[in-house]
Amino acid sequence: MNKHFSLALIALAMAMRISAQDKISLAGEWQIRLDRNDEGMRQRWSLQTFTEPVKLPGAVQSQGFGDDPSIRTPWIGERGTERFLQQDKYKPYYPDDNFKFPFWLTPKKYYVGPVWFQKDINIPEGWRNKHIELKLERCHWGTTVYADGQYVGADSSLATAHVYDLSRLTPGKHRLTVRVDNRYLTEVGINAHSASDQTQGTWNGIAGDMLLEVKEKDFIKQVQLYPDLAGKQVRVSVKLARPAVAGQQLLLAAKPLGKGTAIAPVKQALQAGDSLLELNYPMGASFNSWDEFNPALYEMAVTLQSAMGKNVKKVQYGMRSIGTTADKLTINGHPIFLRGTLECAIFPLTGYPPTDTAAWGRICRIIKAHGLNHLRFHSWCPPEAAFVAGDRYGVYFSIEVDAWARVGDGASIDGYLYREAQRIVDAYGNHPSFCMLIHGNEPAGGKARDPYLAHWVKYWQERDNRFLYTAGSGWPALPVNDYHVSPDPRIQAWGEGVNSVINAKAPNSRYNFSDKMEQIHRNTGKRLPVVAHEIGQWCVYPDFSEIKKYTGLLQARNFEIFRDFMKKEHLQGQERDFLMASGKLQVLCYKADIEAGMRTGYAGYQLLDLHDFPGQGSALVGVLDPFWNSKPYCTPAEYHRFASATVPLALLPKFVFKNNEALTAGLQISHYGREPVKQAAISWRIRDQHKKVLASGNSRADLELRNDNPAASISFNLAGINTAQKLNLEVTVKGLGVNDWDLWVYPAEVTTAPAKDIIVVNELSDAVLQQLQAGAKVLLNINGKVAKGMGAEIPTAMSTVFWNTEWTTYQAPHTLGILCDPKHAAFARFPTEYHSNWQWWDILHTAQPMRLRDFPATLKPTVQLIDTWFEARKLGLLFEGKVGKGKLVVTSIDFTHDLENRPGARQLYHSLLTYMNGAGFNPAVTLDAAPVRALYQ
Repeated sequence: MNKHFSLALIALAMAMRISAQDKISLAGEWQIRLDRNDEGMRQRWSLQTFTEPVKLPGAVQSQGFGDDPSIRTPWIGERGTERFLQQDKYKPYYPDDNFKFPFWLTPKKYYVGPVWFQKDINIPEGWRNKHIELKLERCHWGTTVYADGQYVGADSSLATAHVYDLSRLTPGKHRLTVRVDNRYLTEVGINAHSASDQTQGTWNGIAGDMLLEVKEKDFIKQVQLYPDLAGKQVRVSVKLARPAVAGQQLLLAAKPLGKGTAIAPVKQALQAGDSLLELNYPMGASFNSWDEFNPALYEMAVTLQSAMGKNVKKVQYGMRSIGTTADKLTINGHPIFLRGTLECAIFPLTGYPPTDTAAWGRICRIIKAHGLNHLRFHSWCPPEAAFVAGDRYGVYFSIEVDAWARVGDGASIDGYLYREAQRIVDAYGNHPSFCMLIHGNEPAGGKARDPYLAHWVKYWQERDNRFLYTAGSGWPALPVNDYHVSPDPRIQAWGEGVNSVINAKAPNSRYNFSDKMEQIHRNTGKRLPVVAHEIGQWCVYPDFSEIKKYTGLLQARNFEIFRDFMKKEHLQGQERDFLMASGKLQVLCYKADIEAGMRTGYAGYQLLDLHDFPGQGSALVGVLDPFWNSKPYCTPAEYHRFASATVPLALLPKFVFKNNEALTAGLQISHYGREPVKQAAISWRIRDQHKKVLASGNSRADLELRNDNPAASISFNLAGINTAQKLNLEVTVKGLGVNDWDLWVYPAEVTTAPAKDIIVVNELSDAVLQQLQAGAKVLLNINGKVAKGMGAEIPTAMSTVFWNTEWTTYQAPHTLGILCDPKHAAFARFPTEYHSNWQWWDILHTAQPMRLRDFPATLKPTVQLIDTWFEARKLGLLFEGKVGKGKLVVTSIDFTHDLENRPGARQLYHSLLTYMNGAGFNPAVTLDAAPVRALYQ
């Protein structure tokens, strides 16, 4: 074959392939120009040629464009810069060559303003006289598009793709110029996760699909599907790009995605002038509905047929309806219990959310593995890929329209929220995972706020029945709402500090939030389901091994600061211990929060959070890190035990008993499984610390879809337990769920009288010091006397830190539980783990921290308190040392008052005195008297 003829054939084949393709990706190399002075429009940069290369999709900052972050950086976010500049401890991090910011992740480069991108494109010959669209997915924020220097249009959606009509372009080469402006364009709120530096960072660029797409001039612009389960059909709304002409027709054909047979198609002849059509599509008698247990999906192909050809639009959907009862949300008529967490646009490697289904599928699988079924998008809306994954894995999404803002004042945000909501519904409304639509988070405003929000809710209720609506995540609880989202039903409210349920009330597993629910109903005059807003917020110590994971745009310089603070107090080497001990307490707090809600019977909860929130002061509230990876102290299976569809609940009056009592508890089962269960097998057992079964029982119970299915009663006489022990009660619903609780049993009669050679005092007087130096054993108890500046000012309690101390302006408590060595002889008669558990409540409730900064670096407290990472002070409740020839124990635990009703404190005191009276009492660190005396006043 002639060489030239062969090349011609190849060229012809390539041309035919290009003309036949209907999409052209624009991903790859573009040219860039930063518009620092916002002069590009005035100077008509769209007519100029750019030369510096950049890769898109992506963020320009991650490619080295912008400035090094510094003390001059104009962050978008509340409380950051001012608190940074107010405190001397941050001064070492002010200089440019050591700049580190403590309150959110720091981008490698920072830039706010317009950026211009340019690329030469080629329109194939086969696209002549057809409709051509430019799609730019996940832009941040506003875009303006020019073709061959001529203005095409502009868009400012934060939630949906920016789509432009380029039909005027003829086949051949053209220059495309896109201006992206990441400045704060609408009052969505400076902390809104759609726009704030708190999580995403103020990145500039385009993160998702970038493509050209060709269609016939007659094409289907939009398809919206409205499942009607009762009618066994789908109402189909079809919007045409231009009015129909005689002879055109629509063909609807649906099929299941997966196993199953296609459903009979429906044809509809079009009348001239038709542009919006409504059709009913029968689904047959045996369709599968969509929910968390059976995420059955269908695909409907809508075909517009005409003499010029055909245009096909395929839409994925599920047969799903959502509704309410007086206290629950329903899916397909069945009550559900929302077990949710938040997504706040936390993606540190890129700064922006992924736009691929695989990444979102991973997140959905992780959520489900922890027992959850719900994901709330806090003040932002995810891209299409998230909805596709949510559909596939059966996750209920709550979508917010970009805002954490003040509304109702007539500012641009008021109109924006209507327009943006419409764009979101048009783009994602067919996805069954899209269940709830809210304007945003925790709205502020004046007298016009509630009327504005009530109108917004009514508008959407009348417009689209596929979703539930409420006036805001958090508040207000308006009568017009389909359901409320309220911060009231949780064990720690903002500002409660040490007066919260978990800190001020003796621990038990009986309390609930029914009174708070009734108050909400009284205030609104109407019974509606209530979802608990942002429960938890329980912190864990930073895991400094995470620092190496931040290999992308955002860096954990905040962690570097916190690590420096530890080094200043000679705490390096304890990082892992602090993480593990505070983590175990964190899980205990979340378990208590979640179980209390299940006992309440509200409509569900939204955690804050399953994974860490790196903004707002660094809120380390997750059992997962910001990358959705598990931390080492809790597995998904462990979390699943108390957060799944079926959870056994033990109604225990307390967790600490004496051996002259009986352990009694009622058992109930919270069950929101696939269906009710008849005569479920229930079993329980109580085991000692050696896993020996001390008592057990079996029963059967009918499980309805409700929180409080009665299951059994437990009664176990503790008289046979003669030594202090930790027990464990485990309850199993065969094949459905397992849960457990730690319990402690102490002897009813125990001595707290010190041995004759132990001197117990509340100050180290000269006389006592003289005895100590001569060889005496001294127990110095300074509870109630700790000096200010030496720990008296540091509030401690049972719980770990709430949200974080810096952002809450040092809301109590400031500590994250205790750390100890359970093998230390001081605990021989006080069973404990290395971390806080419920038996420590009456000890921590009245204890005072002691600050040990002036003591030897080698001193390790016998009972150490883990301080907030913003201070990282070396704190103790109990420590020991040698003074001269004597042996000294110093404690700030209350071992004096009401010990009969404080069994934990009494037992620990007994164990401590026994240790001091034994041969093993031999402190290793030598102490001076002066710093000991300086601890108290």
